Amino acid sequence: MMILNEIEYQNTKNRIEGFKRTLINLDNPDHPLKQNNLVLWQLNKDALMSMIDDFTSQIEEYEQLINHPENHQISFEIDSIENLPLVLIKARIASQISQKELALKLGISETLLKKYEDRQYESANLSQLLEVSRILGIALKQKTIVVVS
Repeated sequence: MMILNEIEYQNTKNRIEGFKRTLINLDNPDHPLKQNNLVLWQLNKDALMSMIDDFTSQIEEYEQLINHPENHQISFEIDSIENLPLVLIKARIASQISQKELALKLGISETLLKKYEDRQYESANLSQLLEVSRILGIALKQKTIVVVS
């Protein structure tokens, strides 16, 4: 998963705080699970910590993208064409172009763009992907063609 916009960013931060509060409650020595079912207590604690770690990683990635210096160019490496959609999303975020702004430039609804990004452009055709990359100013630096026989 990846944070795609400011609303998801704020929601993720709120979820982390909620998980932390639940973790503090779970660590209370009087918590019923801790007293009655130590295995289930540990499973709950581990699950919460895992979600906190995952969401924290998503927050850090989003903040790196939105907080880079404006005059600093960002490079993304693509080791497979399947990773192009993720790079398009990251490039939009790093360019500080909202989903609404990009949708307007593409001449599509914001709802459709959100669906594209939620599904990593799986239903977009090649010309749409190329148009997104053109609007975002994406340029390829290294060209390699591999022919599979």
